[in-house]
Amino acid sequence: MQKVFKEVKSLDKRCYDELHLSEDILMEQASMALANEVLLQTKKDDKVLFVCGSGNNGADGITAARILVKQRDVSVYIPIGVKSKMAELQLKRLRALHVKVVTSVINADVYVDALFGSGLVRDFSENILLIIQQMNNKKAKKIACDVPTGIDSKGRVKSICFKADVTITMGALKESLFSDDAKDYVGEIKVANLGVSRENYETKQSCFLLEDSDLKLPYREQATVNKGSFGHVIVISGHKEGASRLSAIAAFNFGAGLVTLCGKNRNNIPLSIMGNEVMPKEFSVVVAGMGMGYIYGDEKLRDFLLSHSKPLVIDADLLHHKILKEILVKKEEVILTPHPKEFASLLKVLDIADVDTKEIQIDRFKWVREFSKVYPKAILVLKGANTIITQDKKLYINSLGTSKLAKGGSGDVLSGMIGSLLAQGYSPLDSAISGVLAHVKVASECRCASFGLTPEDLCEGIKWL
Repeated sequence: MQKVFKEVKSLDKRCYDELHLSEDILMEQASMALANEVLLQTKKDDKVLFVCGSGNNGADGITAARILVKQRDVSVYIPIGVKSKMAELQLKRLRALHVKVVTSVINADVYVDALFGSGLVRDFSENILLIIQQMNNKKAKKIACDVPTGIDSKGRVKSICFKADVTITMGALKESLFSDDAKDYVGEIKVANLGVSRENYETKQSCFLLEDSDLKLPYREQATVNKGSFGHVIVISGHKEGASRLSAIAAFNFGAGLVTLCGKNRNNIPLSIMGNEVMPKEFSVVVAGMGMGYIYGDEKLRDFLLSHSKPLVIDADLLHHKILKEILVKKEEVILTPHPKEFASLLKVLDIADVDTKEIQIDRFKWVREFSKVYPKAILVLKGANTIITQDKKLYINSLGTSKLAKGGSGDVLSGMIGSLLAQGYSPLDSAISGVLAHVKVASECRCASFGLTPEDLCEGIKWL
């Protein structure tokens, strides 16, 4: 896991006040990382254009251009002049080396966006809009300095945004880089050290970026075991029986020793899945909500969900149900797995907020935190391009997702996978983290067109992780 921060100004200030590093030192280190990425992406004779703003983000670009003099064919474009003291100083240093300062977006092999950094608040002028559009339209490699121009501090994308192949972000990872809106613009994200290691630059944090290495698969290492050693998952069937069937198959394929479909509409059950109208006496976890509809009354739902002390995984239709309040008050181990529209309904049902899907997507981090304040024990898995998992004010971001998963039924598979890990003894948080990571890993490794992946493919692919 890597730490992710809302802002890094306080971290920069700590470098000045406690580590006795000057602003100039931090900028030189940031610019060196930017210059090194340009070297990595280019050949000796390639042309590089740095498009620089008036503040310190522009100063980073100007400094990197200076570092690259004689190593690459470098030009600098400063469309709105320089205003910050550091930008003025770095431009003075650049001019001493007689670097070409151009007055338009010229043809180049690499474009470096150093217009505006993570503190963007202003709307763009017509000239800046045109410049970003011109760079985006060029068939060339594109590198963003700190944050692609057009993404603000909350990860919201303006009317236009620089589309980077690589973003060199300064000092530490920033939440704004991991909004769903930002995903198509940031490219590969790399962190530049600023004169000290990230371990020394960063402070304590409650938000983390998940990595491949955080996935813990339920491999079976002991020989003396039986099916009961790996838990019993109950999946509640409902109106649309295909959804619960997908969850049940996913749970079984991900290692659960036993899986039972309970309730109504238990048709076409695979041979490996058991079926029963009522709950069995012994089980490990209940997964419910997928395709459920409203075929059960409150009394029956309470029987399924509240008549026992076992963990719950709640998805889909149950995320709109008034019984959620009672579940979250009475149950110790609950995992909720909404997509944004379901999350908006969930917040309303729980009397946390009355917001629509658009408002959720504008600031996903804010609303996830609002939920966690009220229900710190519950695990929330907010699905999306960058899925967010939260418990007790801690956030975990999975940025490894793929558009292959944008299919009906993919979420049903995820719920079954999470339930399977719970049944096998994982903690609720570890079940959510490894379930989400395994889900995207299966999709990414499936050899099919990006539009062709089906939930059945996911269920089959689980077996080959």
